[in-house]
Amino acid sequence: MTVIDAEATLVDDFAWRRPAPFARRAGIALYSWQDPSWSFIWSIILAMPFIIAAFWAPALLSLTPTIDIIAPIAEARAVKAGEASLADQGAPLFLVLLMAGDIFADAPGRIHLLAKALGATLVAYPLAYFVSTRLPLVQASMLTAAITASVAAPFAGSAELALALFLVCAICFISGSADKSPGRARGEGLAAGVALYALWLLNPVFALAGIAVLSACPFLSTGGGLWRYATTLFAFALFGGLAEYLAPGINLARADAASGVLTLATDFAGSEGAIGVGGVAVSAIVVIATAAIFGGREHVRGWLTASVLGLLAFACARLVGASAIPALIVAAAIACFSVASPFYDGIFRNHDRASVSAALSAGALTLFWTVAIVVHAGGQFALQHRAATEAQEDIRTELALVQPGGPTIARWVEEGRFSTPEARQLFALAPIDQSAMLLEAAARARPIAAKGHKVAILTGADTACVIADDRDCLADGPTAANAAKVVFVPRLDFDDRAAEAKGRSEALLITEFRLAEKTALWEIWIRRGQGELADIFVAP
Repeated sequence: MTVIDAEATLVDDFAWRRPAPFARRAGIALYSWQDPSWSFIWSIILAMPFIIAAFWAPALLSLTPTIDIIAPIAEARAVKAGEASLADQGAPLFLVLLMAGDIFADAPGRIHLLAKALGATLVAYPLAYFVSTRLPLVQASMLTAAITASVAAPFAGSAELALALFLVCAICFISGSADKSPGRARGEGLAAGVALYALWLLNPVFALAGIAVLSACPFLSTGGGLWRYATTLFAFALFGGLAEYLAPGINLARADAASGVLTLATDFAGSEGAIGVGGVAVSAIVVIATAAIFGGREHVRGWLTASVLGLLAFACARLVGASAIPALIVAAAIACFSVASPFYDGIFRNHDRASVSAALSAGALTLFWTVAIVVHAGGQFALQHRAATEAQEDIRTELALVQPGGPTIARWVEEGRFSTPEARQLFALAPIDQSAMLLEAAARARPIAAKGHKVAILTGADTACVIADDRDCLADGPTAANAAKVVFVPRLDFDDRAAEAKGRSEALLITEFRLAEKTALWEIWIRRGQGELADIFVAP
């Protein structure tokens, strides 16, 4: 006769419910909170190296066409000189950052690096302030470093800055704070209002998304949600009025840009492929699903809010061409680590092997991808430094740009491999080609400008005022040509805007200018009646 030990069977069946002291201590370390002031300080300490790296980098590593780097600087200088309206620009905040960078640097690459550093600073401080009462220390500090790094990284642009500002606002509006005092809510509302208006001046897609998230603030942002909502609206209106005073019509122009988004005429894009974002997406889904299973209806505010935020931010990021990875990580962090997370019960109260395992797995997965962004951005800065040591000296010093590869099309044209315009149109100019062409034009234009003669380079933007002259920039290349004595016309089209500028100025060149010299890459035209300039050119 077999005797069954009921107690032993019970223990074997429910062994997974036994306590796990070592795993619990690891979970407590991962989920531990600190005083908000210390959390804020640690977040800023971890984010600051990326801001400093962008600020002190000697050259910008970029795959962007050189003309696309120079054009926004020319537009910013034109706005500063009163030759163009800030309200009419597509991203006024980006131009303001470039204006600030232009105060401390002259080379285009350095100006963009300083603008990145300023944009990263604009993100880091409010984000560190918000997460200090919403996330435990480890995740709060690493998330601040990750999002700051994604803005300051060499290959990041205005789209990444817009995504980061949106995530800053969303964290404030839809996740609850451990500090429920009215004073804290008002302080957060003020900071969020500044961030939301900065987003309004930067990107219409994320601006609409930010306003939509703000509407949920009184319901999802527990502990002074109404105070936070009202203060945000007040700060938004205050800065809107100040901006309208400084740049009349800017808010109406932004409203028109935002309404244009509602036509859904924009195609989905993205800076990363499906494989690149797939691992993060799957991990975020697993974390949110685990939170939903463990939390159920009791914690629906945490995991459901994170799901909606992740989908909204992902869609907006794809629309504007930004990397969606930070959006997915923020969604996972809210579901896993926020005050509405269900995993705190398993770690701090009713702990057993299953609950501790789930909490540790979700937390470690979220933290892993957060750290991965930091490591990836650090790799970009290391690559930038290494590439700078191998770059062409003239491009690195004069333009402060580091562009992989060497001149191809431009050099081949000089060597006579493409003797007809039809042959040249078969190949697109690489960024390094554009840099080589612009440096050649700048080298020829600077001595002429030094003698007091205004020079124009016939591109979409008033490029000459950035690389060849110190005069105030005008609205565009054709406008500058109207006021110039010497015009450089590229024989290879930089882009569609350059081709359009050449078409607009063709009649002007034929009637008021004469061709003075033709090189493999440029045609140089001088205004008729300028005999004192004729002896410095080689007849075509």
